[in-house]
Amino acid sequence: MATQDAEEITFSASDPRPACLEPKDSQLTHDWCLRGALISGDPKLRDLYDGFSPAEKKLLNEAFNPHSALFRPVTVSSSSDWIPSHPEPAETFQEFYGKSERRIPSPQRRTIYVQTIGQFGDSDRHTQEYIAWLSGYCQAFFHGLPVKVQGPISISQTGCRFRVNDSTHNLQIHAGDLLRYLKTIKPPDAFCIVGATMIDLYPQSSWNFVFGMASLTEGGGVFSFARYDYDFYSSSYKGRLKGRSPATGDYSVFNGYYTPPITSTLLVRSCKTLTHEIGHMFGLRHCQWLQCVMQGSNHLEESDRSPLDLCPICLRKLHSAIGFPMAERYKALLRWMEDDGRESEVSGEKEIFKPLESFQEHREWIRTCLDILL
Repeated sequence: MATQDAEEITFSASDPRPACLEPKDSQLTHDWCLRGALISGDPKLRDLYDGFSPAEKKLLNEAFNPHSALFRPVTVSSSSDWIPSHPEPAETFQEFYGKSERRIPSPQRRTIYVQTIGQFGDSDRHTQEYIAWLSGYCQAFFHGLPVKVQGPISISQTGCRFRVNDSTHNLQIHAGDLLRYLKTIKPPDAFCIVGATMIDLYPQSSWNFVFGMASLTEGGGVFSFARYDYDFYSSSYKGRLKGRSPATGDYSVFNGYYTPPITSTLLVRSCKTLTHEIGHMFGLRHCQWLQCVMQGSNHLEESDRSPLDLCPICLRKLHSAIGFPMAERYKALLRWMEDDGRESEVSGEKEIFKPLESFQEHREWIRTCLDILL
């Protein structure tokens, strides 16, 4: 089997895209298809939709506005993009609501846990700050659920397999092994646990790499930010181990191993991956309806094209699991994007500010949503 690049291997399907998403269809047919996907023809689900406030329905109905500045059609730029490479069915809200894989937090299991694996940045303090930013974003995105960060663990503690990639010559750790380890440390009150690392991942020997991997049935996921570094594919990348072949089980190779600097671009990419993977744990499939953070991505350029937030159909899916007031969720996200940490100086240490430059466009997008909701 040839090696291949992919974002995740959690879900797979061979069904084609629905006919209403094909370019040959009229705008009227496309709108009808989106209405069916969002509102449903089922009387019970229509009643649930009618339970939204007029302002919330106005925001959701932006899905049908062909000139909407908020929700735009999915674009496919090349045959290497996710949709042509991984044909999947486009899941309606009704299909999501009725399937057995849909997961809802319970009073006993409603906490999202973030587990760091290895070091982030050039110090322990950088690691703590970065994970605090990610967990804060996660708590706003999945508004209403608590998010807790577990203490950092080393690569050796997981006992995972590792290798040096044949083509990029960087260290990689086995995603499946990490998922199995996370299962053993998952707290009893966890809705899910996600592992985050700056070391590159691979799911099996025949694959080149994977950005992230999630198990819906186990409520666990792991993702890597290694390839979000601007220099990752350059010949000068500091994480290359050309000519070195560490022995099996010799975890000393990870001591002082290079991790990319924490930049605004790295943070925005990390927030996308985090929320995308956790979204799968609620049962959300890859989105095929509109531009959405739940779109699949086969490569970094495609991931960068996707927005930070959910389309109306996926927003309704997540809302059905958590039940947040939509305006409060957007307010929480906006607060996170407006707080760069300059009010919380650490005495005697160099200040570390949240790098928010790459969030500017999305900050304005949220304000537009709130203009509709408030």
